Amino acid sequence: MKTLDNTIRYHELIMSYDDTEHCPEFDLPEGFHFEFYQKKDKIDWIQIHIESGEFTSIREGESIFHSFYDSFIDELSKRCIFIVKNDSQEKVGTATISPLKQKEYGYAAAMDWVAIKRSYQGKHLSKPLISKGIHLAKELNYNKIILHTQTTSWLAVKIYLDIGFEPFKTTEDIGWQIVRTLTDNEKLQTYPKTNKENVYDVKNCKIEKQLEKIYNHEEFNYCVWDKWGLHHVSVFCNGVPYEYEVKENSEEIDLKLINEPQYRHLK
Repeated sequence: MKTLDNTIRYHELIMSYDDTEHCPEFDLPEGFHFEFYQKKDKIDWIQIHIESGEFTSIREGESIFHSFYDSFIDELSKRCIFIVKNDSQEKVGTATISPLKQKEYGYAAAMDWVAIKRSYQGKHLSKPLISKGIHLAKELNYNKIILHTQTTSWLAVKIYLDIGFEPFKTTEDIGWQIVRTLTDNEKLQTYPKTNKENVYDVKNCKIEKQLEKIYNHEEFNYCVWDKWGLHHVSVFCNGVPYEYEVKENSEEIDLKLINEPQYRHLK
């Protein structure tokens, strides 16, 4: 099962945890431990988000890291955590408790950039990571936190709900209707289920099928984006970024490679 599912229609979701004094305890499995961020860890942070499906290039990861963290980078050593594998010291998961420049709906902090490498998903790491993040928020003197996510991460949303996060009511309900349809979570019973046409992005479903043919069962991450009136797909597979132009007619999707891939290994 994919933790980031681009075939689902994208809608932003907001969640909240309103009592950090109380949080269920989930211990890491044997063989893993937590560490705080150190200055040398930027590339590990990028690696985690590439391998979890969030980013499709190292350049994108670099840009997002600095645009998001530079305003409080000196505080990362107490705000950003990693799950680390004991024997290899590989960093396999991460989460951050971020200070908000201005309060959002009365919240002064957010849980951000929660991710676990795809090869370590399903190993009972998600709940300990989220629980540790909530406890960290308490240690930083936040009695409540907010979290931004999206319908394409509906499996992660289910875990957040199970741990104790609540859906935050905004003016648009369609995102929560989609998650209710996919999970039937008991916390979402006040939201009606919706039809299949509202759940799935038909174009992205076609694009994903084409990519599966191109990469022939290799693991890959991709994102679909529009730029300057063009429709492109960025892909990351086996350490290599690719970019395709989307050509679409009435029924078919054609992907045309528009860049020569350059091998850019993480160091």
